[in-house]
Amino acid sequence: MKILFVQPSAGFLMRGTTYPVCRSIMVTASYMKSLGNEVLVFDRCIDFRDAQKVIKAFKPDAAMLYIPPTASVKDAISVSAVAKENGAVVIWGEVVAAAFAEQIVGGGYADFVLTGETETKLRKLLEEYSGSKNYSSVNGLTYLENGKAVSTPNINDAELEALPEIDWDLIDVKKCFRQFPHCKRMLYMYTSRGCPFKCTYCYNTMFYNSQHRKRPIGYVLNEIKYLEKKYGLDGVNFSDELLLLTDDEVEEIRTFREKNNLKFFWGAETRADTYKDIEKLRRMYDAGCRWLMLGLETGSPETREKISKPMDHTLIRRFVDMCTEVGITTFGSFIIGFHNETPEQLRETVAFAQSLNVDAFLFNYYVVIPKTPMGNDVVRDNNLSLDEIFLQSKASSQIQSLSKNYSYIPDRDLLVVKSCFDWMTFTRKKKEASQKNMFLNKALDVLAHFAEGGVKNAVSNVFDAGKTFVTVVFYSHAFPKIRKKYGIKNVNKK
Repeated sequence: MKILFVQPSAGFLMRGTTYPVCRSIMVTASYMKSLGNEVLVFDRCIDFRDAQKVIKAFKPDAAMLYIPPTASVKDAISVSAVAKENGAVVIWGEVVAAAFAEQIVGGGYADFVLTGETETKLRKLLEEYSGSKNYSSVNGLTYLENGKAVSTPNINDAELEALPEIDWDLIDVKKCFRQFPHCKRMLYMYTSRGCPFKCTYCYNTMFYNSQHRKRPIGYVLNEIKYLEKKYGLDGVNFSDELLLLTDDEVEEIRTFREKNNLKFFWGAETRADTYKDIEKLRRMYDAGCRWLMLGLETGSPETREKISKPMDHTLIRRFVDMCTEVGITTFGSFIIGFHNETPEQLRETVAFAQSLNVDAFLFNYYVVIPKTPMGNDVVRDNNLSLDEIFLQSKASSQIQSLSKNYSYIPDRDLLVVKSCFDWMTFTRKKKEASQKNMFLNKALDVLAHFAEGGVKNAVSNVFDAGKTFVTVVFYSHAFPKIRKKYGIKNVNKK
């Protein structure tokens, strides 16, 4: 069977291969190829060929599209229509597709939607599609039966050690490289799937059923060695929901780098209460760890209880200071505008964020994810329909935009708070930082790729980037009363 794997375009902020491409498309494409299928990976974030021409030339029997951010929905709909016109069965996967599975198949945008992991599910689905069509036997599948959307239980049962190593020759690896602090040719990879915690706002609860499973670290290291030796890779961002490396795994990474004379650095997202020992952080640094993204979310104890993410603030501060001492760059990630969040709770978040000696602040707006505990609360309390929320997703052009506010905080206040921390990160020059102006350099790297895809794409990228930059500058400087209301101070002037 001929299978087309598509990462839809998602705007200038998603340039290049992001985590879903390497972890979902690349893993599933490699798996399906190992079974004897002919596959083609079409990453529209870096490949600007006309979809009609690509699909007509390849003549796929099936098209598998991955929809991680809402920003890719519009292009996914367009590509799916072309694939259907050319006789392919269309399947959608990833977080947004799973959240709106019934709306997607009901609206005719795709024939099927897969929730959770896609490797063995796609194999089973295509077997049934070509045979008896017993779709109820496929895990995590949403499809139409007698005009009504039907969903089977989502069971993620792929044996990660049985999946083949990723076939990186399926894509143009060099076009996927991104500049990142401490490296210039970074790719996203993974060591595990899912998370054992049950944060109420997170897709993990419905996508991975709050299960955490590890991939053999040897597989990951072999792929990294291949990519560094052949393509000059110098950085890996492990896109795990939660990095949980044992002491033995850290030592295996260190000895592998040393034995094979590898220079790559790496980092990942984790919790600040995961590693409490500075000696463990030193061993991670010796193994090449240079950055950690910390999902901190809020500074409000009340909000912490609501999102089911209890964390000790004193411990978090100590962790950040230990990372600074060791030389590991820290990113403090926060979510503002949670369901029913109050201005007072936002003030607590601002104060907590400013008390941390992180290298960067990553402030994001709360986005409703249906089928999660908090998402269900939003739908119930606001008398919403999932059809209405999906229509908002279709209209979204960038994942960072404030599309709908379900808190008690005025829209303008949220925009000001986020913009202030974005500006502080963009101009950050932390005294102890191992790299100066690292986020300015990152922005310049993105600008350097704006010409990809021709004049039309370059103009669109420049317009979107300019609009984002002007928005950040305006809201971070034009509302001193709102800054005072939340106690916002420029931490760069300490």
